[in-house]
Amino acid sequence: MLEALRDLFYVSAIFGVIPLSLRMFFKRRVLQLSISGNVWVVCNIVVYTALYHVATTNYIKDDWGSQKTLTNAIGIFIIYMEPLMMGVDMISGMINQRRLIECFERLQRVDTKLAAEGIPLNNQQLRRITMLLGFLVFLFEMVITGYSFVEFEHDFTFSSSIWFITTIPTALNSVCRIWFIILVHAIRQRFNAMNGHMNEIAQGLQQFKDQQQGHQEADPYDVPLDYLEREIFTVYTQRKAQFAVTPPKKQKQKQASAKIIQVKPYEAAAAQQFLPTDIRQRPKIDQRMDSKLILICRTHDELCEIGKIVNRMYSVQMLVAMAHGFVAITAQLYFLYCGLTGQEVPILFRSAQVLLLSLTYVCYTALKCVVPIFVCWKTKTDSRRTGIEMHYLANVIDESHYYEVVNHLSLKLLNHHLNFSACGFFDLDMTTLYAITGAVTSYLIILIQFNLAAIQKTTGNATLTTNTSSSTTALALIDGVSTALTTYSSRNL
Repeated sequence: MLEALRDLFYVSAIFGVIPLSLRMFFKRRVLQLSISGNVWVVCNIVVYTALYHVATTNYIKDDWGSQKTLTNAIGIFIIYMEPLMMGVDMISGMINQRRLIECFERLQRVDTKLAAEGIPLNNQQLRRITMLLGFLVFLFEMVITGYSFVEFEHDFTFSSSIWFITTIPTALNSVCRIWFIILVHAIRQRFNAMNGHMNEIAQGLQQFKDQQQGHQEADPYDVPLDYLEREIFTVYTQRKAQFAVTPPKKQKQKQASAKIIQVKPYEAAAAQQFLPTDIRQRPKIDQRMDSKLILICRTHDELCEIGKIVNRMYSVQMLVAMAHGFVAITAQLYFLYCGLTGQEVPILFRSAQVLLLSLTYVCYTALKCVVPIFVCWKTKTDSRRTGIEMHYLANVIDESHYYEVVNHLSLKLLNHHLNFSACGFFDLDMTTLYAITGAVTSYLIILIQFNLAAIQKTTGNATLTTNTSSSTTALALIDGVSTALTTYSSRNL
């Protein structure tokens, strides 16, 4: 697994996201604490924050006073939340570095146990996901930063090139999100491996039973049972044993030597260890199945504990990331509306004047919230599916002993509760995504209504001022005419 995450670790160690020893990872592929790594992280936080401030000040220049005070305050808060998130991510990495090492060590032990039971894992899938997410981060950062520079900077100078420094905090935030996604997906991958292994065994046994029933005459005493009836009464195997006619030993040997009905090979290799070569024989379900189910139950508990550690490591970061995503998307969409209607846009949100740039920024910010939520939701769902697959396997075996074993293990699985949350404020699942989407829509409508009310008030004041001026001019004209007529009448008299 560490080999699959090699590129991600190198980027994180070089830019100070993870304070672990780069030298030990390069030589031995191990995670080890490092004092120099922690110092390097602190230095990067200071340098990146200072450069970000210089770049932001150079970008805004002398346009601070052209906007309202409240708009400036909101803009400064949103702009400087990016280095704040970077600092939270990097400091949390320093605090949780021992937990990160513990996660990888426990995942390695889980992989060893699963490999001993013949449950394969493909860690190269993590490598492909890492490369895909890294490419998307690089693409979004280059498009947003480069487009903003070309659109708003007319002269390419050394001071203007400092604007590219603003890419670093947002990119490092994205790298931290990738670490969280990869760790959660690694847990999900192991849940799926166990669930798929049990399903593979159940499918193999079910196919064997279908072949076996195809070579046997129909049983007039057989009554079709659904899942619950079969699990409660387990009459299928018991009735077969009662009505089966067992031939004498010599006759059985002659029949076996005369004709052996071979079992058609099943595609899944997981079920082969429990299948006999003769289709007239029963599947060899023995102590190995008990041991396998107990191991899967214990591994499930281990993976849930690892998931809780990962949740504690990234709980604060996800809370800050969700808050930033909500505020940034709402503000960007509102000022995009202002730009499309020809209104003045604050200098801090000048990118909202360009439709393509605004949509790219909104999509990038939304993906950093949606992808972690989706992965956490799928992992929690797959963890709950283990009990379903275990009961399905017991239903296929259809023996009272394995019903008792599975029912006992199901009680343990119910206590293996896995959940991901942002410091307990809300769960990272699809309901949270729905709530955030609804909140963004509601606040956007409210802001647009306030904007329309302000426009109507301004238009009304302008109309009132114009009418007042016209009335004053008319009155002055009438007074002038009256005075002229009075003077003319006096002269004639």
